[in-house]
Amino acid sequence: MGREKIIEGSGLSYHYTVYDDEGRPAAKQTALDGVDLQVEKGQFIAILGHNGSGKSTLARHLNALLVPDGGTLYVNGYDTRNDTHVWEVRQSAGMVFQNPDNQIIASVVAEDVGFGPENMGVPTEKIWKRVEQALKMVGMWEERDASPNRLSGGQKQRVAIAGVIAMRPACIVLDEPTAMLDPAGRTEVIRTIRELNEQEKVTIILITHNMEETVYADRILVMDHGKVVMSGNAKEVFSRVEELEHLRLGVPQPALLAWKLKQKGLSLPDGILTMEELAEALEELRKNGQRGAVREL
Repeated sequence: MGREKIIEGSGLSYHYTVYDDEGRPAAKQTALDGVDLQVEKGQFIAILGHNGSGKSTLARHLNALLVPDGGTLYVNGYDTRNDTHVWEVRQSAGMVFQNPDNQIIASVVAEDVGFGPENMGVPTEKIWKRVEQALKMVGMWEERDASPNRLSGGQKQRVAIAGVIAMRPACIVLDEPTAMLDPAGRTEVIRTIRELNEQEKVTIILITHNMEETVYADRILVMDHGKVVMSGNAKEVFSRVEELEHLRLGVPQPALLAWKLKQKGLSLPDGILTMEELAEALEELRKNGQRGAVREL
């Protein structure tokens, strides 16, 4: 028996209006085209796609910032098209965007994290308990009295995530949360996301075009032209190197290297994702008689 579903989408479609030079509606542009999406509580789902694939449009549907013009989407049991349930939907699915500066509004870290619960009417004594818990979850408790302006990009994004956690959503949707960060900041944020999922069992939906960020997801969806064109776990998806390249997407470096070695005739297994797995597979080949081929590399 499966876990309870937090998100259920069926046949989702959405179209943007394209305007002419005089500001008159000229055409409709398809952004989502018959998307089905099922997410169970506690899952880590990654959604991949190049720019214009529809992944960010889908993210905005999960928080009712956009509503479908076809199909249905239920978040925590609430129909996102029902105006009377917008608040419940947004409490259920917290959003973290690309630029943390757009989400941080207070001059002190702890006050910023407490802003959301305060707007929700949470009693003051409970707010500060939530603030402490959220900041500790993301490793930013020591910076609670700091000005956000003095933080690094990765630290700011972790504060933005803490602000969402403090509102106790059933899931967190992160739309390209590392796009504006340096490598150190990206590492910080992805580690935080993984810990929230693995240790706190928070449902995570990560929108990204960075392959390495998706390796630990329970399931990866690949989007193109508003459709889900590939779905599976990381080993399944990243074994399809040529299809991903056709979609203008890469694969993690170890997976690409393993694929290239297979093209040269080495009998490596599908689904290699890390350098450790690649080293083990090569060592196994060496032991099993392909020593010469491995040595030639």
